[in-house]
Amino acid sequence: MLMKQQRNHSKACIFDFDSTIVSIETLDFLISDIARQGNSKIHEITNRAMSGNLSFGESLKMRFASAQLTKKYIIQMQSVICEYITQGAVENFIKLKDAHDLYIISGGFLEIIYPVAEKLQIPKENCFANEFLYNNEDIIGYNSLNPLADSGGKPKVVKNIQNNYEKIFMIGDGYTDLEVTKVIPSIIFCGFGQHAIRPAVLNEAKHFFYNFEDLTTFILKS
Repeated sequence: MLMKQQRNHSKACIFDFDSTIVSIETLDFLISDIARQGNSKIHEITNRAMSGNLSFGESLKMRFASAQLTKKYIIQMQSVICEYITQGAVENFIKLKDAHDLYIISGGFLEIIYPVAEKLQIPKENCFANEFLYNNEDIIGYNSLNPLADSGGKPKVVKNIQNNYEKIFMIGDGYTDLEVTKVIPSIIFCGFGQHAIRPAVLNEAKHFFYNFEDLTTFILKS
């Protein structure tokens, strides 16, 4: 998982993926809309985890327990995921790239993230997320040894890259993103509420934004 990252600048921006770079919660969408196996409880589980009321590791187990997924569904997801890139992301990422290295750290899955990362010109080496486990065409689970498969995973991954930068911004909608700055106070956390506003994040975040334009303006001036 910890490949050599592409480092070109003294500052970095680390983005969450679901409900931040894209407008959807991708695992929920995969289960409910692509595989058509989900129910309303899937979204409830996700919201509890992103609001800090359920551990992320437990929420991942609960969502997987409700689904039977195959590689076919992943391919279908890959074909549509770029349609859900958040408005303003593409043009504002171009602005940020001039002075910042860009990363994605997510509790989602790499196979779904990579098509969007390519669109946003974020190298694969700078993407960190969970990994599906396969038995032929069937998905039989996920790599539980990956730190992002459990609670507190994002701070662990950030710690592996933080010493290479003078300043790091962490951007996301969920409590798992806010946790990073609680563990590493030097990280500048920016709550993102264009798609989902988690009350705990809104209340605790020093900086909170509702679109990429305002977020980018803040980062470039900081």
